[in-house]
Amino acid sequence: MAVTLKQEGERLKALKAYNILDTPAEKEFDDITALAAHICNTPISLITLVTEERQWFKSKVGTDVCELPRSISFCQHTILQNNILEINDTLEDERFRDNILVTDAPYIRFYAGAQLITNKGHNLGSLCVLDTIPRQLTEVQRRALTTLARQVVTNFDLRLKQEQLQKEKSQLKAANEKLEQFVRMVSHDLKEPIMNISTITEWLQEDLNAKDLSNMGSNLLLIKDSAAAMQDLVAGLLQYAMTQVKDLPKEEVNTYNLVQGLIAEHIGGREIRTHVSPDLPVLVTERVLLQQVFANLISNAFKYHHTGKGNIWVDTNEKSEKHYTFCVKDDGPGIPPQHQEKVFAIFQRLIRDSSKTPGSGIGLATVKKIVEDKGGNIWIESDTGQGATFFFTWPR
Repeated sequence: MAVTLKQEGERLKALKAYNILDTPAEKEFDDITALAAHICNTPISLITLVTEERQWFKSKVGTDVCELPRSISFCQHTILQNNILEINDTLEDERFRDNILVTDAPYIRFYAGAQLITNKGHNLGSLCVLDTIPRQLTEVQRRALTTLARQVVTNFDLRLKQEQLQKEKSQLKAANEKLEQFVRMVSHDLKEPIMNISTITEWLQEDLNAKDLSNMGSNLLLIKDSAAAMQDLVAGLLQYAMTQVKDLPKEEVNTYNLVQGLIAEHIGGREIRTHVSPDLPVLVTERVLLQQVFANLISNAFKYHHTGKGNIWVDTNEKSEKHYTFCVKDDGPGIPPQHQEKVFAIFQRLIRDSSKTPGSGIGLATVKKIVEDKGGNIWIESDTGQGATFFFTWPR
């Protein structure tokens, strides 16, 4: 049976998907090779998997060899057909009579191999039995070898499902831990504005009872500020959650125009000069995600500039075939090295006076999540009093 390059590529892809090559011996497979040798009354039995250049033995009886070059393997012929390949006497078969496994130790004279066929029809290798003398299998032995070969593939499938379940279990455990942490942090951050509103409401009630309205305006303003803080927090949480949306539409994005538009939203009457590189690329990507990343970084560069005067740069550097590297730089107060990882944690804010720099502490966590979900990285170069530069990579 002729095999095309495409078919061989699909076969190898199916083999690698099982994640079984070069794994340690496992009892369920060793039991099958032992049973095959016993039923067929042969000294050697193997579960072989055929890769691009070698045949590797997942299980073996009667040999200490772990693999052989594909070029001298018997199983390279077995995977080309869909029924048992049986060679009663290798010296009488022109395909094998000059094979080093026949002319030299272990002097193979008999071979029978049943294909390991997946449910999609890919021949991964074989369950084979070998002997040093010519022989012929009975019909019962042939049926048994075929049945055992099917059991090998069944065990491959079960093994893969167990791996996947274990991976999902680990992911679920990690997700639950993050969820518990998330709930604790949300509860803590919502509690403060709620308590503020409750306390101020009590003050208002006392003032009304005393018919003293002198503090009414300031107290109502405090309620408004607390409500705004809660609104920002909830909006930030929704934004963070929305970054989990998959398969967002892609479109052509002119990064230079995107950045200029975001800067225009923040510049107002501030004495901050902005410098946007004309080399920013045009790329095809999810506009909403890239905009969210730049929006958070640019907003922070404006928001946390300690003097209200200075510079902000947006540039691209480091050319790569796989990704772009963008940077948003300011000459603000900078971030000490020991705090640079913390700024990407949800609800983490390093500015203690939140009245001057309001925020939910969710923005940079959202940025990190988006960038990493896209397969990129984000990092900071900064030090106290030396400004901060946020770098992130984005796939081309």
